[in-house]
Amino acid sequence: MDTTTYNHKMLTILADKLNYRKVSKSEVLKSFKRIDSTLMELVRNYAISGEEFEFMQVDSPELDEKEAAQADENICCDKETNTPAWNIRLRDNDKAKEKSESLSDISLDRHTWNSHADEVLTQLDLIHYCKIKLSLRNVLEISAESLEGRAPESLKHLPWYFLRKIMRSDSSAVNIKCSFNNAIENHVWELESENIFTTSDFSTFSWIHPLDVIVSVFLCSDALLQQELMVKIASCQLALPLLLPTWNNSCTFLLWALHSVIKKWNPIGGTGFKEECVVSLKFPTFSFLRIGNISLSKSKTLNDLLSSKQQYQNIFIHHQMDSADLPRKISEGLAEITWYLPCDSESIDVFTQPFQIINLRGDGQTAPEQVKFLTQVSSAVFVFLADITESKLRYLQDFAQGNAQLYLVLTSDVTSESSRNLLMTFAKKFCLLKKHVIIKHKENDCSFTEKLQFTLQSAVDQCDQGNILCLEDMISVARHCNIHIDEDDDKIKSTKKLSENIIDFIKYEDISQFKCSNFSFQGETCKKLSNIEKEQSRLKNCSGNVECYNTNLERTKSQLRQALLQKDLPEIMKSFIHNLTHLSGTERQLFLQWMKQKLDSQSRTKMSDLRSQYKSTYKALIKTKTEAEIKQKQTELKKINDELSTASLGLEHFMREVGQIYETLITEKVELFKGIPSNDILARKAAELLLDGLPLELLNGDAGTIPTRWVKAVLNQVSALVGEDKHVFVLTVLGVQSTGKSTLLNTMFGMQFAVSSGRCTKGAFMQLINITDSLQSQLGYDFLMIIDTEGLKAPELQSLTDTYEHDNELATLVIGLSDMTLLNMSMEHSSEMKDTLQIVLHAFIRMKEVGKKPICVFVHQNVGDISAYDQNLMAHKLLMDQLDEVTRAAAKMEKCEGKFNKFTDIMAFDTDTSKGYIAGLWHGCGPMASVSKGYSTSVFNLKKALFKTIQTCNKYKPTFNDFSKLIHDTWNAVKMENFIFSFKNSLAAEAYHHLTMEYADWDWEMRRAVQEWTMQAENRTEASETDIYRSLKAELDELGTERKTAALEHLEKYFNDNTEKAKLLVEYRQRFINSTENLAKDFIISASQRCKDAEVRKKSHKEIETLKASYKIKLEKCIFKKLEECKQHSSKLNDEQLLNFFNKMWDNEISSISFPQSKDINIEADMESCLRDYVPAMSAGVNKKMKEVKGKLYHFSGVKDIVINVINFIIAPVKNNTDKIMAQQKAVSVEEQCGMFVDSIVSQDRDYDPSDWYSLLHCIHKNITEQETDRFSYSSEFILEFRLLVCTSALPKFKDMHEKFAEKNDPLKLLAREREKYFCLFKELYKTNDISQTMAGTYAENFLKPAIIKAIEKRLGSDIVNDMKSSYPGGEFKTRMIFHVAIMYDLHIKNNFENYYDFICNSTFYEEKWLRDRTVQHCKKISNGQNNGHTRLFELANDILKMLVNMLRKEINDIKVKDEDINNVPVKFHCETVVAFFKKIKERVQSHLVIPSDMNTFASLTDPKCFLKYLETDIDKIQKDIEAEIDQWEVDTKIKSLLSSPTEVLYDTLAGCRKYCFWCGAPCECTEPGHVTHSTNYHRPQGVNRYRWEKSTKLVNEICTTLVASNCRFRNKDTNRQWVPYKDYKSVNDYYKSWDITPDTSLIGSSYWKAAFYKYNEQFAKEYKCLPGDVPSEWNFDWKVVCEDMEEIYNVSLDSLCVCK
Repeated sequence: MDTTTYNHKMLTILADKLNYRKVSKSEVLKSFKRIDSTLMELVRNYAISGEEFEFMQVDSPELDEKEAAQADENICCDKETNTPAWNIRLRDNDKAKEKSESLSDISLDRHTWNSHADEVLTQLDLIHYCKIKLSLRNVLEISAESLEGRAPESLKHLPWYFLRKIMRSDSSAVNIKCSFNNAIENHVWELESENIFTTSDFSTFSWIHPLDVIVSVFLCSDALLQQELMVKIASCQLALPLLLPTWNNSCTFLLWALHSVIKKWNPIGGTGFKEECVVSLKFPTFSFLRIGNISLSKSKTLNDLLSSKQQYQNIFIHHQMDSADLPRKISEGLAEITWYLPCDSESIDVFTQPFQIINLRGDGQTAPEQVKFLTQVSSAVFVFLADITESKLRYLQDFAQGNAQLYLVLTSDVTSESSRNLLMTFAKKFCLLKKHVIIKHKENDCSFTEKLQFTLQSAVDQCDQGNILCLEDMISVARHCNIHIDEDDDKIKSTKKLSENIIDFIKYEDISQFKCSNFSFQGETCKKLSNIEKEQSRLKNCSGNVECYNTNLERTKSQLRQALLQKDLPEIMKSFIHNLTHLSGTERQLFLQWMKQKLDSQSRTKMSDLRSQYKSTYKALIKTKTEAEIKQKQTELKKINDELSTASLGLEHFMREVGQIYETLITEKVELFKGIPSNDILARKAAELLLDGLPLELLNGDAGTIPTRWVKAVLNQVSALVGEDKHVFVLTVLGVQSTGKSTLLNTMFGMQFAVSSGRCTKGAFMQLINITDSLQSQLGYDFLMIIDTEGLKAPELQSLTDTYEHDNELATLVIGLSDMTLLNMSMEHSSEMKDTLQIVLHAFIRMKEVGKKPICVFVHQNVGDISAYDQNLMAHKLLMDQLDEVTRAAAKMEKCEGKFNKFTDIMAFDTDTSKGYIAGLWHGCGPMASVSKGYSTSVFNLKKALFKTIQTCNKYKPTFNDFSKLIHDTWNAVKMENFIFSFKNSLAAEAYHHLTMEYADWDWEMRRAVQEWTMQAENRTEASETDIYRSLKAELDELGTERKTAALEHLEKYFNDNTEKAKLLVEYRQRFINSTENLAKDFIISASQRCKDAEVRKKSHKEIETLKASYKIKLEKCIFKKLEECKQHSSKLNDEQLLNFFNKMWDNEISSISFPQSKDINIEADMESCLRDYVPAMSAGVNKKMKEVKGKLYHFSGVKDIVINVINFIIAPVKNNTDKIMAQQKAVSVEEQCGMFVDSIVSQDRDYDPSDWYSLLHCIHKNITEQETDRFSYSSEFILEFRLLVCTSALPKFKDMHEKFAEKNDPLKLLAREREKYFCLFKELYKTNDISQTMAGTYAENFLKPAIIKAIEKRLGSDIVNDMKSSYPGGEFKTRMIFHVAIMYDLHIKNNFENYYDFICNSTFYEEKWLRDRTVQHCKKISNGQNNGHTRLFELANDILKMLVNMLRKEINDIKVKDEDINNVPVKFHCETVVAFFKKIKERVQSHLVIPSDMNTFASLTDPKCFLKYLETDIDKIQKDIEAEIDQWEVDTKIKSLLSSPTEVLYDTLAGCRKYCFWCGAPCECTEPGHVTHSTNYHRPQGVNRYRWEKSTKLVNEICTTLVASNCRFRNKDTNRQWVPYKDYKSVNDYYKSWDITPDTSLIGSSYWKAAFYKYNEQFAKEYKCLPGDVPSEWNFDWKVVCEDMEEIYNVSLDSLCVCK
């Protein structure tokens, strides 16, 4: 069958299958799509001519008009004839071969492009991005899939594979392979088979052409992503899309997308390198296209043409590349552009001049618009043809008539005569010379390439420079050719106009001058403010009063800022801020991108001119010989260099100005300024930009400062936008300048940090990347924050004296902020390695010392050898030796030489995870070099390794708010001279505060449990007839273990439940465990001692109780005898007669009892003996004093009359009357405390004991030594006299205690008190012979009621404390710190100097008194609820009463039992007698109630049943009586008389360590029990603590936190009168060392006490008998400001405190 017959046969079959007349329109379209590929295959394979077939007409009479209209609307028609696509005839009367050539490369007709695009985009899973475009943010997101880096397994993975690879500048992104896992297995199996003709599945696997992927990605990308893709593709030296095929067979000129592509080159001739945006390059344009099919690959030929022998580049994708031999579906008509750029090297340059090449994909005949455009914009057009035909030459006539030179490139020799004649005729007609026709004869490709190169060079040389168009100039041509231009998009056009309006302000102005006049907030004023801030932090130039100096600096800062605010805001900034805040998200991004491009363009032009000037001036300097001319040229060079440093103007300067404006407004508390939006809006917009991928400046590289308020506001707004619970991982890169740090980050993460020439990073910028999908849960992070920094050892800073300090500060800052630091090293053994390591190790040592543990990864760049890894393993020891050496040097400078002797002392170092090797960046050299595949691959491998490390590291995961606090803390410490000394970790402080609040509950839970047990143990001891101490001790040990275990379980649970906080509290964990164990031990010791004391009390009463019992037995016998006599009397006796009989009997019996004589105790002698024994060395002094005051003990002089013999001063080595008064006042305070201690002893229900003197002496010693300061100490003579004074004051109290106890327990008096009770029983027995009712009433009233009241009073103190701790959410009764805050707040509210004075002079005494008042106030609170307005004291006591009564009733009911018969059987008494009942009930309630055991009198005569009946009624009665009695309690009196003082119990939990700052007297506020390091948040002006200047006698206004930051010195008795710098205060002694005083030179620091000192300056001076201090007026803070500062420092809400209610 011939070809024609076969073709007709096939078409007939296809037409019959479609059966057009019987199918709907939609089915027709579907069927047509199915046959399209088959039809094209026929065209290719069988060279079907246009005359041999035609498509059938669509004839569908069955369709109604509406359906037909709808069908017509959806059918793609020919643009010119409006004929349905399938009705187009191919009309060409040439030979079948010619028609085959013209059609064989036509893979798509116009109507099929949309359908194929839908098909391709659906296959690639991009169809949903047609409307909602892919953004740069989408592409930069880090997911688990993006870190795998595997070859795509399906078509839907292709776009992301390409995007991720190209974003890391990997040129292999276009080598699109599929991972044929199954196919490979089958192929391996087939290779082992015997049938050699079997074919594998590779050939049948559906895949796609790389260019179709690129076109698809650009179609689905937004404008900003297109620009970034262009930049990345250009870095790989791949051709860039210029004319992009789009819907309806049109195309788009991607001018906007090319705006970010910058090219650099070295023109031949040595004029210096040039740098310009490609859209502005006026280079000759050469277009390459083909007509028909050719045997030679045009794209590969172009690659050969443009590549030098040393560095071959696959610039254009060609059929020999992966998947590039597949049919192109949507990329036909794509025009790509590339540039040839020389490097001024004969060995490398292929061409001498730069030019640009446009390559049109597909047959030019099928892309008329593109071809028309190319012929009009090109200097020359190279047309590739397989042979010469008449039709092709006719098509080429339009080319030859244009301005562009026409070059015909014949890919095969012209052999036929007809073809030769046609070619000659065409050449003559259009004046083509031999050079215009390049024929590939039988020579090899290399020779053919050289021929083309020669021709192209000739074309370049002959270009008319006047007719050359840059890409921007081609816009009009594109419009004329009906080509859409991406810049014509409404948003792009409008934002371009807005940016041009701003740029117009700059065009004709010198950039340096422009900055001065328009960026005043970041200009010289900003630098001055930065310098002042650093001086405030270090106070290097302070020679006088530190606080006054510091305040003057603060005043100067405010004046500078106010001066800025007085100026009008420049119009350019008003316009910029307006656009920034009013444009929508996409428009704002476009506007900023336009701004960035135009500003960068201006900067490039300016800097290029300056570099040319510098070069020419430098050459002139070399040739200059006279010294005057040399000096002149050097001056010129310096001037040019200065201009270079300020010539750069970028978008970052505008954003910096916005930040500085915000910083100034917030600092000066200005809400509205010059009509710009509110401060919150500015911060929110900046946060949105940060989330969109725009870098935010962290460190101002020009001024060397961080706008902390601005950065904090932006990060807080980010937190509000994404959620406060989102965690961020911070990654930083550090290294020497120009070693590729920014390039590394840009490659690794697709960042946009500046890497252009002359745009080295200055300062530090941070950029945000989203972490998505499962990677979030794997890492525990939601975002990655990248910080790019300026380089260390910058050449422009080497002339400065503080270069090393600058680099140290930078390294410390960024390492302190980072979770991971990449240390970028251009060569492993480079000369600067040691200096760089030392700088970085300084920072790591500082982090280690302040508790931070950042990760460090050493990145070795430019490692080219494939064996570098193994070689570096062998050199690992050498590297570690260098690190160890540098570690020791850095540790010595940081004064930590004892801690860090080798690098691994600072951090763990793993040879696999702590190092990375990166290949060289460039493949080749010069402008035509591309980013090497080895570089991008090794960077990607490093990235994967970093994320594995992140996944395994156990670090605190900060939120954005946490990160902003860390920035504030780290920057404040960096500004100080000593980072370790100055760093204050707010995050750790907050976590610590949270833990201590929780721990306070566990502590109280343990205390309360032990107190509860101790009360019960005391009760059981008193109630027991035997010694039960040993069994109680065993119980106590078990309880201690149980409560300690419970507290430790709470602690463990806290760390498990609060994993993030736990990471900040690692160093505290063991300390809290130790504190818990020590507390448990202390509680056990205390409880054990109370049990011993109870045993002692019981023994002291035992003898009396025994005597009392014996007397009662004797009396009971006499009463029974007298009762029998009375009953035998003839007449019935009345009450009076019975009384007479009873009295006679009682008096006779009492007189017959012999009572023991009371012991003679000499309490005074005990005192003297104890005084001698307490300090044996002072016994002689005691004897002497006792002789002097013998007989005058009660007339001993008071403390104020005691002479202080030894007093030392800090201000002068002479005695000072004010300090003497201070010492006397403190001694008086101690005397009061000791008096209270004595009162607590004598209030106990026991007899005096000689050991009480030892307890008192111990109390004296403890309190008096605590009062000694660095300014005075008490002499041994004074302490002896003071002890004697206190003891003599206690002597009468102890005597009175003994006398009262003896009187209370006198047997005769005890019996006398019971006389009435005996008579009542006697009378009742006489009359009724049943005393059940009387016994019940007596038992309830005289035994149960006192026991219940005593139990209430015993328990009430602990319940009051528990109630206070749980009633106040502010926590002032939970922790020491908040308790202190509450007192300070209360002092302010009371506004009374006397209160301040008392608090300062004796904090402990005042705190106890304040707590006592608060306790009374709490107990006096009236409830308005169901308790009918009773006090809180009544409610608590009544709750205890109810509990005790209910318990008593339950125990009584438990003693009763019922008969087995369930019918109404009377209740029996379980105990046979009332005596047995008394014993049983006493045993059952002895833990809570101590019931006396002497109620057995006449019990044998009492009926148990009746007794119980009456007792239940009497219990109700005594409950009501007790309630009434409680209701009548005076709160103040009752609280004082409670056995367990709530004030003491509460203060024990709040007192802390009772240590005070040795300078200002501020109390330690540490909450952790058993802490060894002391600190306070608010130190005080030292004048508050009586310090005055020696010469002027003015009160000192200096504050400890400021002094330790200064160069001032001090001396006192602790320094042996030697001068010591305040900074070195820890060297004085162990107590000084135990205090952490963090430097704080801010004006707001210690604002509370500054304000108090300002207010009461005169009163303090009057009280201390000196002159008022020099207090700056700035210390007169508004109370609202003070409150805000207190809330921030103490992490507490003041409104929640009880003092605010």
